[in-house]
Amino acid sequence: MLAALAAANLKPHCFPYGTATLPKDLSKPHVPLKDWWCPQSMAYGFQGFSYPMEYYDCSAPQNGFEYMRDDFARMKRDFGASIVRMYYPVCTNESVFENAIRAGVANDMAVIFQVWTNFGVGNEQWQQSQQAIYNVLSSATFGPLAPYVVHSADFGSEPVGDGMDGGGDQFVTDLGKFRDVMNTHGIPAGISEDWDRPGTMSSDNGTGLGPIGAGVRANSDYCHAHIMPYYLSSNPTVAQAWPYIRQQIAWLARYVRLPTMITETQWAWAPNPFHGGATDVGVAQHTQYWKKFDDECEFFKLNRVGWFIHAWLGESTFDMVYDNGSYVIPRWRPRKC
Repeated sequence: MLAALAAANLKPHCFPYGTATLPKDLSKPHVPLKDWWCPQSMAYGFQGFSYPMEYYDCSAPQNGFEYMRDDFARMKRDFGASIVRMYYPVCTNESVFENAIRAGVANDMAVIFQVWTNFGVGNEQWQQSQQAIYNVLSSATFGPLAPYVVHSADFGSEPVGDGMDGGGDQFVTDLGKFRDVMNTHGIPAGISEDWDRPGTMSSDNGTGLGPIGAGVRANSDYCHAHIMPYYLSSNPTVAQAWPYIRQQIAWLARYVRLPTMITETQWAWAPNPFHGGATDVGVAQHTQYWKKFDDECEFFKLNRVGWFIHAWLGESTFDMVYDNGSYVIPRWRPRKC
């Protein structure tokens, strides 16, 4: 008990890794925004989960406050999560973003907003999703509070890979516009993307940024990277994963040079429909994959890189939560170092 109290006293008064808490009446904290967020030096290691939100019916329980509140609470209580990464919020009404803010407030957790790409099909969906975020930020209720809860806002998840907004120069231009609006409200912006895309995100030979990567970097406040050894080959092995992850982190540090988090990385605990050729899968491999991240806490601290588990529930056998509510890796809480 005394040790726990001593550890708590060592934490700075900041959010979301420190002792700062959010007012539960949805008012903004009485702290200048510049003094609210914890420093980048604390943003390493386990951050939280990708939180799939693939329910088109905006009135579905999964898009509601109570459902999110309870899931966020489990992430924090059982795993020590600090941030929730909204993933594929296909409801393009502002209510889904408002409910995520409310759930964050209820649990003193931060949230990453995400514009829904619609897998690059047309412009209507991403524009509606973007407008929903804008509406939240301009609302009397949530606008003043949002910069204290919304850690960052991603202009899509793999938008370049999916060809959102054309995936080229126009996309980079619209990313810049999105970032300008977010920054006006005190919220950092960027994209969540795989930089190992020769010819676009990276150069053809991998020794620098590609043409789109250079544009993305110039219009981003951070690097939310997808480092995905699961998709590295036609039949990847978990033993190949960590060397690739280290190599990619070094590449990002050399060429992107922005505050970095691995927002998407995964391994399957059973055959997975997203990569039918992968056979080195199972609960043992899934456990080995994530516990290796945990074992490398000091590496992530040294490199100031955070990471998220992909995913909570909704991405087939990538999930940490079984359909019955139990955990694939029970009684495991990623450590701090």
